Amino acid sequence: MQPQSAVSTSSASTASATRHFPVTLAFALEAHRACRYVEAESLYHEALDICPEQPDALHYYGVLLHQRGQHRLALEYIDLSLELEPDNAECWNDRGFVANALGDKALALRCYRVSLALDPRSPDAHNNIAVALEAGGKLGEAVHHYREALKIDPTLADVHLNLGSALDRLMRFDDADEHYRALLSLNARTVNVCLKTSGSKDLSLDALEAALKLASQTGRGRIANGAFGAVGATV
Repeated sequence: MQPQSAVSTSSASTASATRHFPVTLAFALEAHRACRYVEAESLYHEALDICPEQPDALHYYGVLLHQRGQHRLALEYIDLSLELEPDNAECWNDRGFVANALGDKALALRCYRVSLALDPRSPDAHNNIAVALEAGGKLGEAVHHYREALKIDPTLADVHLNLGSALDRLMRFDDADEHYRALLSLNARTVNVCLKTSGSKDLSLDALEAALKLASQTGRGRIANGAFGAVGATV
């Protein structure tokens, strides 16, 4: 058996680690999706040790830090990801989410708009723009973006809730009720309720309250879907 030089051994070790990177990142995303945050953080560290300039690993680790309340550190990782991949619409959306958590609502809105320009079919960007506009009193524009989000994906229960709330504020109660009904229908299995089937099919108030509570648990904004599905704003 021929001896190997230190250089060749090191190169082989590096190549082996690089081959393991996709699996490590996949495990990190699976743990993140399953809300095993300590495990996910450890795996993200391992992935970044292998490939410290991999934009997806930087981005999703930044999302995890944001969820854990470490917003400034999250921003650093997300900005590093954007330096490497400036056309990533999801990353711009999530940068806006972090900026909003840091209190810079104007910057957050700009980030959401960049995200939407890069991906006009993003329901998350439409929803987050709408939330920002509604907070600024621009209800008509907000309703437009909520509706655009639902055109893209009509199954987003939290967007139905947001739109219903905005329509309520505009005193368009019948329109709002339509979206609360959609919300209830989407959450029926989870809360073990459904519309009454006898008579006028009026909403069950207990059912509606349960559905509203469920849909509002993660706040009104949406972190970009990315590789692990839309996740709540906090941990």
